Amino acid sequence: MKSHLFLFIACCLFAANTYAGGIVKLHGKISNPIADTVSVMYSESWVGYEPKTITTKLHSDGSFSLSFPVKYNYSIIRILHGEQGTEIAPMPGDDLTMTVDANNFDSTLHYSGKGAAIANFMAAHMMERSFTAIFSSRIQGSCAFDPDSFAARSQTSLQKEIDFLNNNGASLPESFKKMWIANFQYGVYDGTLNYPVFHEMQKQKSYSISKFDTADFGPVLTVPAVFDDEMLSSSFYRSYISKYYKEQLNAKDRQKGLVPGNHDSVTYSMSIANMPPHSAEVYEASTIYMHVKYEGYSKLSSMLTGFTERHPNSEFLDLLNEKMAQKEKTAAGTKALDFAINTIDGKTMKLSDLKGKVVVLDFWASWCGPCMAEMAASKKLEEKYKGKDLVFLYVSLDADDAAWKKALDKLEVEGIHMRDGVGGWNGPVAKAYGLQSVPSYYIIDKQGRYAMDVSPRPSQTSDFTAAIDKLLQGSL
Repeated sequence: MKSHLFLFIACCLFAANTYAGGIVKLHGKISNPIADTVSVMYSESWVGYEPKTITTKLHSDGSFSLSFPVKYNYSIIRILHGEQGTEIAPMPGDDLTMTVDANNFDSTLHYSGKGAAIANFMAAHMMERSFTAIFSSRIQGSCAFDPDSFAARSQTSLQKEIDFLNNNGASLPESFKKMWIANFQYGVYDGTLNYPVFHEMQKQKSYSISKFDTADFGPVLTVPAVFDDEMLSSSFYRSYISKYYKEQLNAKDRQKGLVPGNHDSVTYSMSIANMPPHSAEVYEASTIYMHVKYEGYSKLSSMLTGFTERHPNSEFLDLLNEKMAQKEKTAAGTKALDFAINTIDGKTMKLSDLKGKVVVLDFWASWCGPCMAEMAASKKLEEKYKGKDLVFLYVSLDADDAAWKKALDKLEVEGIHMRDGVGGWNGPVAKAYGLQSVPSYYIIDKQGRYAMDVSPRPSQTSDFTAAIDKLLQGSL
Protein backbone atom coordinates (compact mmCIF):
# COMPACT_ATOMS: atom_id res chain seq x y z
CA MET A 1 0.00 0.00 0.00
CA LYS A 2 1.50 3.29 -1.10
CA SER A 3 0.52 6.79 0.02
CA HIS A 4 0.53 9.52 -2.60
CA LEU A 5 0.59 12.51 -0.27
CA PHE A 6 4.35 13.16 -0.37
CA LEU A 7 4.60 12.88 -4.14
CA PHE A 8 2.96 16.08 -5.33
CA ILE A 9 6.36 17.56 -6.25
CA ALA A 10 6.29 16.05 -9.73
CA CYS A 11 3.53 15.18 -12.13
CA CYS A 12 4.37 14.65 -15.78
CA LEU A 13 7.44 12.41 -15.86
CA PHE A 14 7.69 11.19 -19.42
CA ALA A 15 5.92 11.00 -22.74
CA ALA A 16 6.71 10.55 -26.38
CA ASN A 17 7.10 14.06 -27.71
CA THR A 18 4.66 13.59 -30.56
CA TYR A 19 1.57 15.74 -30.22
CA ALA A 20 -1.46 13.54 -30.38
CA GLY A 21 -3.92 15.40 -28.20
CA GLY A 22 -7.09 13.67 -27.15
CA ILE A 23 -9.25 12.34 -24.38
CA VAL A 24 -8.61 9.36 -22.13
CA LYS A 25 -11.57 7.64 -20.51
CA LEU A 26 -11.20 6.03 -17.11
CA HIS A 27 -14.00 4.14 -15.44
CA GLY A 28 -14.30 1.21 -13.12
CA LYS A 29 -15.16 0.12 -9.61
CA ILE A 30 -13.47 0.46 -6.20
CA SER A 31 -14.38 -2.19 -3.65
CA ASN A 32 -14.20 -1.27 0.05
CA PRO A 33 -13.59 2.42 -0.76
CA ILE A 34 -11.78 4.54 1.81
CA ALA A 35 -13.12 7.82 0.39
CA ASP A 36 -16.13 8.90 -1.64
CA THR A 37 -14.18 10.28 -4.60
CA VAL A 38 -11.56 9.34 -7.15
CA SER A 39 -9.35 11.93 -8.85
CA VAL A 40 -6.82 12.19 -11.62
CA MET A 41 -3.99 14.70 -11.49
CA TYR A 42 -2.02 15.76 -14.55
CA SER A 43 -0.03 18.62 -16.04
CA GLU A 44 -0.47 20.19 -19.45
CA SER A 45 2.60 22.42 -19.26
CA TRP A 46 6.31 21.69 -19.51
CA VAL A 47 7.09 25.02 -17.84
CA GLY A 48 6.75 25.25 -14.09
CA TYR A 49 4.46 23.04 -12.07
CA GLU A 50 0.84 23.83 -12.81
CA PRO A 51 -1.06 20.62 -11.94
CA LYS A 52 -4.72 20.12 -12.71
CA THR A 53 -7.09 17.77 -10.92
CA ILE A 54 -10.38 16.24 -12.04
CA THR A 55 -12.49 14.64 -9.31
CA THR A 56 -15.66 12.56 -9.47
CA LYS A 57 -17.90 11.04 -6.81
CA LEU A 58 -18.14 7.29 -6.44
CA HIS A 59 -21.59 5.78 -6.94
CA SER A 60 -23.10 3.77 -4.11
CA ASP A 61 -21.65 0.55 -5.57
CA GLY A 62 -18.13 2.05 -5.81
CA SER A 63 -18.29 2.60 -9.56
CA PHE A 64 -17.07 5.76 -11.25
CA SER A 65 -16.43 7.26 -14.66
CA LEU A 66 -14.41 10.27 -15.76
CA SER A 67 -12.37 11.53 -18.69
CA PHE A 68 -9.43 13.89 -19.02
CA PRO A 69 -7.24 15.41 -21.75
CA VAL A 70 -3.84 13.95 -22.61
CA LYS A 71 -1.65 16.03 -24.86
CA TYR A 72 1.28 13.70 -25.43
CA ASN A 73 1.69 9.94 -25.63
CA TYR A 74 2.60 8.18 -22.37
CA SER A 75 2.01 11.20 -20.13
CA ILE A 76 2.16 10.18 -16.48
CA ILE A 77 -1.24 10.60 -14.82
CA ARG A 78 -1.85 10.21 -11.09
CA ILE A 79 -4.97 8.39 -9.91
CA LEU A 80 -5.87 9.29 -6.32
CA HIS A 81 -8.36 7.72 -3.91
CA GLY A 82 -8.18 8.87 -0.30
CA GLU A 83 -4.59 8.37 0.80
CA GLN A 84 -3.99 5.80 -1.92
CA GLY A 85 -2.46 6.60 -5.25
CA THR A 86 -1.18 5.03 -8.43
CA GLU A 87 -0.15 6.17 -11.89
CA ILE A 88 -0.77 5.32 -15.51
CA ALA A 89 0.92 6.35 -18.76
CA PRO A 90 -1.89 6.42 -21.33
CA MET A 91 -2.06 7.47 -24.94
CA PRO A 92 -4.79 9.84 -26.17
CA GLY A 93 -7.82 7.77 -27.04
CA ASP A 94 -7.21 5.06 -24.42
CA ASP A 95 -10.34 3.72 -22.73
CA LEU A 96 -9.46 2.00 -19.44
CA THR A 97 -11.57 0.07 -16.99
CA MET A 98 -10.00 -0.06 -13.51
CA THR A 99 -10.91 -2.43 -10.68
CA VAL A 100 -9.34 -2.39 -7.24
CA ASP A 101 -10.00 -3.34 -3.63
CA ALA A 102 -8.98 -0.32 -1.54
CA ASN A 103 -8.07 -2.62 1.36
CA ASN A 104 -5.32 -4.16 -0.78
CA PHE A 105 -4.81 -1.40 -3.29
CA ASP A 106 -1.59 -2.27 -5.13
CA SER A 107 -2.02 -6.04 -5.18
CA THR A 108 -5.60 -5.96 -6.54
CA LEU A 109 -5.25 -3.12 -9.03
CA HIS A 110 -6.10 -4.25 -12.57
CA TYR A 111 -7.01 -2.65 -15.90
CA SER A 112 -8.78 -3.84 -19.00
CA GLY A 113 -9.67 -2.13 -22.26
CA LYS A 114 -7.68 -0.01 -24.69
CA GLY A 115 -4.26 0.83 -23.19
CA ALA A 116 -4.48 -1.89 -20.53
CA ALA A 117 -1.05 -3.44 -21.26
CA ILE A 118 0.88 -0.31 -20.28
CA ALA A 119 -1.50 0.48 -17.41
CA ASN A 120 -1.02 -2.99 -15.89
CA PHE A 121 2.75 -2.64 -16.34
CA MET A 122 2.59 0.63 -14.39
CA ALA A 123 0.45 -1.06 -11.71
CA ALA A 124 3.05 -3.81 -11.35
CA HIS A 125 5.77 -1.16 -11.13
CA MET A 126 3.86 0.58 -8.32
CA MET A 127 3.70 -2.66 -6.33
CA GLU A 128 7.39 -3.55 -6.77
CA ARG A 129 9.17 -0.20 -7.31
CA SER A 130 6.68 2.53 -6.26
CA PHE A 131 6.03 5.79 -8.13
CA THR A 132 8.37 6.60 -11.00
CA ALA A 133 9.15 9.93 -9.30
CA ILE A 134 10.77 8.03 -6.42
CA PHE A 135 13.74 7.36 -8.70
CA SER A 136 15.04 10.87 -8.06
CA SER A 137 14.95 10.21 -4.30
CA ARG A 138 17.00 7.04 -4.80
CA ILE A 139 19.64 8.95 -6.76
CA GLN A 140 19.61 11.72 -4.17
CA GLY A 141 20.17 9.14 -1.44
CA SER A 142 23.23 7.89 -3.29
CA CYS A 143 24.71 11.39 -3.06
CA ALA A 144 25.68 10.62 0.54
CA PHE A 145 28.56 8.50 -0.78
CA ASP A 146 31.91 9.35 -2.39
CA PRO A 147 31.93 10.01 -6.17
CA ASP A 148 32.86 6.47 -7.23
CA SER A 149 30.28 4.87 -4.94
CA PHE A 150 27.68 7.38 -6.06
CA ALA A 151 28.28 6.48 -9.71
CA ALA A 152 28.06 2.75 -8.98
CA ARG A 153 24.89 3.10 -6.92
CA SER A 154 23.25 5.32 -9.55
CA GLN A 155 23.96 2.74 -12.25
CA THR A 156 22.51 0.05 -10.01
CA SER A 157 19.30 2.07 -9.60
CA LEU A 158 19.10 2.55 -13.36
CA GLN A 159 19.72 -1.14 -14.04
CA LYS A 160 16.89 -2.12 -11.69
CA GLU A 161 14.45 -0.07 -13.76
CA ILE A 162 15.77 -1.65 -16.97
CA ASP A 163 15.53 -5.12 -15.44
CA PHE A 164 11.96 -4.47 -14.37
CA LEU A 165 11.11 -3.51 -17.94
CA ASN A 166 12.86 -6.58 -19.35
CA ASN A 167 11.06 -8.87 -16.90
CA ASN A 168 7.60 -7.36 -17.26
CA GLY A 169 7.37 -5.47 -20.54
CA ALA A 170 7.80 -7.98 -23.36
CA SER A 171 4.44 -7.11 -24.95
CA LEU A 172 4.78 -3.32 -24.64
CA PRO A 173 5.30 -0.98 -27.62
CA GLU A 174 8.93 -0.38 -28.55
CA SER A 175 8.33 3.38 -28.32
CA PHE A 176 7.30 2.98 -24.68
CA LYS A 177 10.33 0.82 -23.88
CA LYS A 178 12.67 3.39 -25.40
CA MET A 179 11.09 6.20 -23.39
CA TRP A 180 11.18 4.15 -20.18
CA ILE A 181 14.93 3.58 -20.33
CA ALA A 182 15.80 7.08 -21.54
CA ASN A 183 13.67 8.69 -18.85
CA PHE A 184 15.59 7.02 -16.02
CA GLN A 185 18.94 7.62 -17.76
CA TYR A 186 18.18 11.33 -17.68
CA GLY A 187 17.25 10.89 -14.03
CA VAL A 188 20.81 9.71 -13.42
CA TYR A 189 22.25 12.60 -15.44
CA ASP A 190 20.13 15.12 -13.53
CA GLY A 191 21.02 13.60 -10.17
CA THR A 192 24.71 13.68 -11.07
CA LEU A 193 24.51 17.40 -11.86
CA ASN A 194 23.02 17.86 -8.37
CA TYR A 195 25.67 15.70 -6.69
CA PRO A 196 27.94 18.43 -5.18
CA VAL A 197 25.12 20.19 -3.34
CA PHE A 198 23.27 17.08 -2.16
CA HIS A 199 26.51 15.37 -1.15
CA GLU A 200 27.60 18.27 1.04
CA MET A 201 24.10 18.77 2.45
CA GLN A 202 24.08 15.19 3.67
CA LYS A 203 27.71 15.31 4.81
CA GLN A 204 27.36 18.63 6.63
CA LYS A 205 23.76 17.98 7.74
CA SER A 206 22.81 21.49 6.66
CA TYR A 207 20.75 23.20 3.99
CA SER A 208 23.20 26.10 3.87
CA ILE A 209 26.29 24.99 1.96
CA SER A 210 29.24 27.28 1.36
CA LYS A 211 32.18 24.86 1.44
CA PHE A 212 32.81 22.13 -1.15
CA ASP A 213 35.59 19.63 -1.80
CA THR A 214 37.12 19.74 -5.26
CA ALA A 215 36.31 16.04 -5.66
CA ASP A 216 32.59 16.83 -5.37
CA PHE A 217 32.62 18.22 -8.90
CA GLY A 218 34.25 15.33 -10.71
CA PRO A 219 30.93 13.52 -11.33
CA VAL A 220 29.38 16.66 -12.87
CA LEU A 221 32.01 16.75 -15.62
CA THR A 222 31.21 13.16 -16.61
CA VAL A 223 27.65 14.07 -17.65
CA PRO A 224 27.38 14.24 -21.45
CA ALA A 225 25.55 16.87 -23.49
CA VAL A 226 22.83 14.65 -24.96
CA PHE A 227 19.88 16.80 -25.98
CA ASP A 228 16.79 15.25 -27.53
CA ASP A 229 13.49 16.97 -28.29
CA GLU A 230 11.80 13.57 -28.14
CA MET A 231 12.45 13.50 -24.37
CA LEU A 232 10.87 16.81 -23.44
CA SER A 233 7.97 15.26 -21.59
CA SER A 234 10.40 13.71 -19.11
CA SER A 235 10.66 15.94 -16.05
CA PHE A 236 14.13 14.45 -15.51
CA TYR A 237 15.18 15.61 -18.99
CA ARG A 238 13.71 19.08 -18.50
CA SER A 239 15.52 19.43 -15.17
CA TYR A 240 18.74 18.21 -16.83
CA ILE A 241 18.61 20.81 -19.62
CA SER A 242 17.70 23.55 -17.16
CA LYS A 243 21.03 23.25 -15.37
CA TYR A 244 23.44 21.43 -17.68
CA TYR A 245 25.71 24.27 -18.86
CA LYS A 246 25.55 26.19 -15.59
CA GLU A 247 26.70 23.18 -13.55
CA GLN A 248 29.41 22.35 -16.08
CA LEU A 249 30.89 25.86 -15.84
CA ASN A 250 30.54 25.92 -12.05
CA ALA A 251 32.35 22.57 -11.78
CA LYS A 252 35.23 23.80 -13.94
CA ASP A 253 35.56 26.90 -11.76
CA ARG A 254 35.58 24.81 -8.58
CA GLN A 255 38.19 22.41 -9.88
CA LYS A 256 40.42 25.41 -10.54
CA GLY A 257 39.95 26.51 -6.94
CA LEU A 258 37.72 29.42 -7.94
CA VAL A 259 34.39 30.51 -6.50
CA PRO A 260 31.95 30.22 -9.44
CA GLY A 261 31.12 33.48 -11.12
CA ASN A 262 27.75 34.53 -12.47
CA HIS A 263 27.42 32.43 -15.61
CA ASP A 264 23.72 33.09 -16.20
CA SER A 265 24.06 35.07 -19.43
CA VAL A 266 26.68 32.65 -20.82
CA THR A 267 24.70 29.51 -20.00
CA TYR A 268 21.54 31.09 -21.40
CA SER A 269 23.29 31.79 -24.71
CA MET A 270 25.00 28.38 -24.82
CA SER A 271 21.74 26.56 -24.21
CA ILE A 272 19.89 28.46 -26.91
CA ALA A 273 22.72 27.90 -29.38
CA ASN A 274 23.41 24.21 -28.71
CA MET A 275 20.07 22.62 -27.88
CA PRO A 276 17.63 21.45 -30.57
CA PRO A 277 14.83 23.96 -31.28
CA HIS A 278 12.07 22.72 -28.99
CA SER A 279 14.43 21.95 -26.10
CA ALA A 280 15.88 25.45 -26.40
CA GLU A 281 12.37 26.92 -26.34
CA VAL A 282 11.42 24.95 -23.22
CA TYR A 283 14.74 25.82 -21.57
CA GLU A 284 14.21 29.54 -22.23
CA ALA A 285 10.60 29.54 -21.05
CA SER A 286 11.45 27.55 -17.92
CA THR A 287 14.38 29.84 -17.10
CA ILE A 288 12.20 32.94 -17.34
CA TYR A 289 9.46 31.26 -15.29
CA MET A 290 11.86 30.21 -12.52
CA HIS A 291 13.71 33.54 -12.48
CA VAL A 292 10.54 35.49 -11.72
CA LYS A 293 11.39 35.03 -8.04
CA TYR A 294 15.09 35.86 -8.29
CA GLU A 295 15.46 38.59 -10.94
CA GLY A 296 14.35 42.20 -11.21
CA TYR A 297 11.39 43.15 -13.37
CA SER A 298 13.39 45.00 -16.02
CA LYS A 299 15.80 42.10 -16.70
CA LEU A 300 12.94 39.62 -16.86
CA SER A 301 11.06 41.90 -19.23
CA SER A 302 14.10 41.98 -21.52
CA MET A 303 14.39 38.18 -21.42
CA LEU A 304 10.71 37.79 -22.26
CA THR A 305 11.02 40.22 -25.16
CA GLY A 306 13.86 38.15 -26.63
CA PHE A 307 11.91 34.93 -26.11
CA THR A 308 8.84 36.40 -27.83
CA GLU A 309 10.92 37.47 -30.83
CA ARG A 310 12.44 33.99 -31.18
CA HIS A 311 9.22 32.09 -30.44
CA PRO A 312 6.28 34.32 -31.46
CA ASN A 313 3.86 31.39 -31.50
CA SER A 314 5.09 29.61 -28.38
CA GLU A 315 2.48 27.78 -26.31
CA PHE A 316 4.22 29.14 -23.19
CA LEU A 317 3.69 32.85 -23.90
CA ASP A 318 0.38 33.13 -22.07
CA LEU A 319 1.85 31.59 -18.92
CA LEU A 320 4.97 33.77 -19.04
CA ASN A 321 2.97 36.93 -19.65
CA GLU A 322 0.77 36.02 -16.70
CA LYS A 323 3.82 35.57 -14.45
CA MET A 324 5.31 38.86 -15.63
CA ALA A 325 2.05 40.65 -14.88
CA GLN A 326 2.26 39.20 -11.37
CA LYS A 327 5.90 40.28 -11.08
CA GLU A 328 4.98 43.81 -12.07
CA LYS A 329 2.53 43.97 -9.16
CA THR A 330 5.38 43.38 -6.68
CA ALA A 331 8.06 45.47 -8.41
CA ALA A 332 10.06 47.96 -6.31
CA GLY A 333 8.10 51.13 -5.64
CA THR A 334 4.71 49.49 -6.18
CA LYS A 335 2.08 49.65 -3.44
CA ALA A 336 2.07 46.36 -1.55
CA LEU A 337 -0.84 44.00 -2.22
CA ASP A 338 -3.06 44.25 0.82
CA PHE A 339 -4.58 41.30 2.61
CA ALA A 340 -6.35 40.42 5.83
CA ILE A 341 -4.30 39.11 8.74
CA ASN A 342 -5.87 36.72 11.23
CA THR A 343 -3.12 36.22 13.76
CA ILE A 344 -2.38 33.14 15.82
CA ASP A 345 -3.53 34.99 18.97
CA GLY A 346 -6.92 35.89 17.47
CA LYS A 347 -6.30 39.44 16.28
CA THR A 348 -7.67 40.69 12.95
CA MET A 349 -5.90 43.35 10.93
CA LYS A 350 -4.63 44.16 7.45
CA LEU A 351 -1.15 44.46 6.00
CA SER A 352 -1.92 48.13 5.31
CA ASP A 353 -2.44 48.66 9.06
CA LEU A 354 1.35 48.27 9.40
CA LYS A 355 2.04 51.36 7.28
CA GLY A 356 4.64 53.50 9.02
CA LYS A 357 6.80 50.49 9.80
CA VAL A 358 9.22 48.48 7.68
CA VAL A 359 7.68 45.03 7.12
CA VAL A 360 9.53 41.81 6.37
CA LEU A 361 6.95 39.53 4.78
CA ASP A 362 8.07 35.89 5.12
CA PHE A 363 6.16 33.08 3.36
CA TRP A 364 7.14 29.72 4.86
CA ALA A 365 5.87 26.28 5.95
CA SER A 366 6.82 23.83 8.68
CA TRP A 367 7.43 21.09 6.05
CA CYS A 368 9.99 23.28 4.23
CA GLY A 369 13.53 22.53 5.42
CA PRO A 370 15.12 25.76 4.07
CA CYS A 371 12.28 27.77 5.66
CA MET A 372 12.98 26.26 9.05
CA ALA A 373 16.72 26.82 8.61
CA GLU A 374 16.14 30.52 7.87
CA MET A 375 14.21 31.02 11.10
CA ALA A 376 17.38 31.00 13.21
CA ALA A 377 18.66 34.01 11.25
CA SER A 378 15.25 35.70 11.51
CA LYS A 379 15.26 35.26 15.28
CA LYS A 380 18.67 36.95 15.57
CA LEU A 381 17.49 39.83 13.38
CA GLU A 382 14.35 40.26 15.47
CA GLU A 383 16.59 40.66 18.51
CA LYS A 384 18.91 43.08 16.68
CA TYR A 385 16.05 45.38 15.65
CA LYS A 386 13.91 45.05 18.76
CA GLY A 387 12.27 48.39 19.55
CA LYS A 388 12.76 49.67 15.98
CA ASP A 389 10.01 50.36 13.42
CA LEU A 390 10.41 46.90 11.94
CA VAL A 391 7.82 44.11 11.86
CA PHE A 392 8.35 40.49 10.85
CA LEU A 393 5.12 39.10 9.36
CA TYR A 394 5.20 35.33 8.93
CA VAL A 395 2.60 33.80 6.60
CA SER A 396 2.51 30.00 6.84
CA LEU A 397 1.37 27.80 3.95
CA ASP A 398 0.78 24.89 6.32
CA ALA A 399 -2.44 22.97 5.67
CA ASP A 400 -2.08 21.33 9.09
CA ASP A 401 -2.89 23.83 11.85
CA ALA A 402 -1.33 21.63 14.53
CA ALA A 403 1.93 21.23 12.57
CA TRP A 404 2.13 25.02 12.16
CA LYS A 405 1.65 25.70 15.87
CA LYS A 406 4.06 22.94 16.87
CA ALA A 407 6.75 24.44 14.63
CA LEU A 408 6.24 27.89 16.13
CA ASP A 409 6.56 26.50 19.66
CA LYS A 410 9.86 24.92 18.64
CA LEU A 411 11.22 27.95 16.76
CA GLU A 412 10.24 30.59 19.34
CA VAL A 413 10.28 33.39 16.80
CA GLU A 414 8.34 36.51 17.65
CA GLY A 415 6.68 38.82 15.13
CA ILE A 416 3.16 38.47 13.69
CA HIS A 417 2.08 34.97 12.69
CA MET A 418 -0.79 33.92 10.43
CA ARG A 419 -1.74 30.86 8.40
CA ASP A 420 -2.92 31.43 4.83
CA GLY A 421 -6.49 30.15 4.80
CA VAL A 422 -6.50 26.37 4.47
CA GLY A 423 -2.82 26.48 3.55
CA GLY A 424 -0.98 25.32 0.45
CA TRP A 425 -0.38 27.10 -2.84
CA ASN A 426 -4.09 27.86 -3.24
CA GLY A 427 -4.34 29.97 -0.11
CA PRO A 428 -5.69 33.45 -0.93
CA VAL A 429 -2.48 35.30 -0.10
CA ALA A 430 -0.24 32.73 -1.82
CA LYS A 431 -2.36 32.98 -4.97
CA ALA A 432 -2.41 36.79 -4.87
CA TYR A 433 1.39 36.82 -4.66
CA GLY A 434 1.78 34.11 -7.31
CA LEU A 435 4.06 32.06 -5.05
CA GLN A 436 6.08 29.33 -6.75
CA SER A 437 8.19 28.23 -3.80
CA VAL A 438 8.99 28.87 -0.16
CA PRO A 439 10.69 30.50 1.55
CA SER A 440 9.80 33.73 -0.24
CA TYR A 441 10.51 37.19 1.14
CA TYR A 442 9.23 40.70 0.45
CA ILE A 443 10.50 43.82 2.22
CA ILE A 444 7.96 46.66 2.41
CA ASP A 445 8.93 50.24 3.24
CA LYS A 446 7.24 52.63 5.69
CA GLN A 447 5.05 53.98 2.91
CA GLY A 448 3.63 50.52 2.23
CA ARG A 449 5.56 49.97 -1.02
CA TYR A 450 7.78 47.07 -2.05
CA ALA A 451 11.32 48.21 -1.34
CA MET A 452 13.18 45.83 -3.66
CA ASP A 453 12.49 43.68 -6.72
CA VAL A 454 14.34 40.78 -5.07
CA SER A 455 14.58 40.76 -1.28
CA PRO A 456 17.52 39.03 0.44
CA ARG A 457 16.96 36.14 2.84
CA PRO A 458 17.61 36.70 6.55
CA SER A 459 20.62 34.36 6.29
CA GLN A 460 22.13 36.79 3.76
CA THR A 461 22.69 38.90 6.82
CA SER A 462 24.89 41.69 5.49
CA ASP A 463 22.65 42.38 2.48
CA PHE A 464 19.55 42.09 4.64
CA THR A 465 20.73 44.44 7.39
CA ALA A 466 22.08 46.97 4.87
CA ALA A 467 18.65 47.19 3.24
CA ILE A 468 16.78 47.37 6.56
CA ASP A 469 19.09 50.03 8.00
CA LYS A 470 18.55 52.24 4.96
CA LEU A 471 14.79 51.75 5.06
CA LEU A 472 14.62 52.60 8.76
CA GLN A 473 16.51 55.79 7.93
CA GLY A 474 14.25 56.41 4.94
CA SER A 475 17.14 56.41 2.46
CA LEU A 476 16.78 53.24 0.34
